[in-house]
Amino acid sequence: MSKHSLILLAKGDVEIAAQLFSYDQIREIRADLKTFEVKILMNYDEAYYRVFSVKPKDESKEEIDKAESAVIKFHANLVNASMKLTPEEIKQIQKVQQNQLDEDQKNKKQ
Repeated sequence: MSKHSLILLAKGDVEIAAQLFSYDQIREIRADLKTFEVKILMNYDEAYYRVFSVKPKDESKEEIDKAESAVIKFHANLVNASMKLTPEEIKQIQKVQQNQLDEDQKNKKQ
């Protein structure tokens, strides 16, 4: 990520691609804790772009917790970069997201 845009790089066997997203054009940042993905929706498009994805090594609670934590952290960092939030505001967003995740996990157990 740069100061004004998100830069995604991908390398294949014989190709390298880059895609640039201007933070000013990001309309929505969505984190999915079931698929462990972060997607963005741009002002000029109706399709979501997956910009981050994590795959847990296995279905253990520890691995799932690590994957969820990575998604939440990336989501908060992307929100910060696009909204120019202060470090304190980032921590608050992460805290709220973690509290919601903890509450969801409690509700699943009941």
